[in-house]
Amino acid sequence: MTSPLPSLLISIPHGVIDLGWGHPSPRLHPAEILATATQSALAQQSVVPLQYGAVQGFGPLLESLAAYLSGQEAYAGQVSPASLFLTAGASQAIDLATTLFARPGDTVLVEEPTYYLIEQIFVDHGLNVVGVPTDADGLDTDALADLLAAGDVPRPRLLYTIPTYQNPNGSVLTLPRRRRLIELARQYGFIVLADEVYQLLHYGPPPPPPLAMLDDSPNGCVISLGSFSKILSPGLRLGWVHAVPDVIRRFVDSGVAASGGGLNHFAATLAHAALELDLLPENVAQLRRVYGQRHDDLARILRSELDDAVDFTPPGGGYFYWLTLRHGINTDTLLPLAREAGVSYRPGTAFSSAGSFTDSLRVSFSLYETDQLAEGIRRLASVIT
Repeated sequence: MTSPLPSLLISIPHGVIDLGWGHPSPRLHPAEILATATQSALAQQSVVPLQYGAVQGFGPLLESLAAYLSGQEAYAGQVSPASLFLTAGASQAIDLATTLFARPGDTVLVEEPTYYLIEQIFVDHGLNVVGVPTDADGLDTDALADLLAAGDVPRPRLLYTIPTYQNPNGSVLTLPRRRRLIELARQYGFIVLADEVYQLLHYGPPPPPPLAMLDDSPNGCVISLGSFSKILSPGLRLGWVHAVPDVIRRFVDSGVAASGGGLNHFAATLAHAALELDLLPENVAQLRRVYGQRHDDLARILRSELDDAVDFTPPGGGYFYWLTLRHGINTDTLLPLAREAGVSYRPGTAFSSAGSFTDSLRVSFSLYETDQLAEGIRRLASVIT
């Protein structure tokens, strides 16, 4: 008898607290909000949500999303609907951007460390992936400038960065470095893919504005990526590209948009209804409260249980803490022991194309409540100390 096919991406063995998953808690899925939004979108037997959508995306959502983002502290400026393109989530946007702006054999620069699943998208497109160092202030733009000037690697077509609450290390690219990165992109002719899905999940002062807000180049050199997965529901598979209109035109003219119309049109009508009914701002506020409390709680727990064993910096936003173990403990070697103790995590080497960060690991506070986080860290401490 064959096993049933899985219904969800997440899979955790019974009895294990898996701190490696960057998924929202079950109680944070806004079922009532989406039920209300669906009822509103389908009111009066409207067939608009059920038809093929406009190629740039559902027009009313482009308008309401632009207005919403323009009012956010973390955007610090006006966003035009003409500078947005709706996508089927950030991963699909990265895949489409790679299709449009790169060719097999081209080079893409990524941060070291970086999101552990991103490399496969670039490999699928036949790109050469090259790492660039990071530090506590995000991508090291001095190291990037040296790499580009030396000419030891082919001139890149793309640079992928997570400038805000970086996954995995939680760093925030400073405003001077953001401007310097754009200068280098203009000088060397590459496109910056800025994965900014955590931009609105700040638990204190807001971060600097998205890179697209700073792009004053004539034809555009930045593609900023946002996502409803982090602020509404990942199951919607809905996000947006934010760029100058010339870059947006490249997405609008793509074959996939021309053939199928707007990406994830039905989900877009629900997101628009959530905005029109003021339900999305309410949800984002709740996420900031809950995640912000867990963010602070996890820092306290780590100091209590692992203060002599790890180094870390509270990120101030996003989902993740990046822990560096003292005394050269290898987190790949440690992982089986941790799982035997009933806890799991993502080892540092998963975030490096070069296999670096052997003494680091990433833990998430998005999935578990504080009491479970505390128990997970206690179990981790039992195999570290």
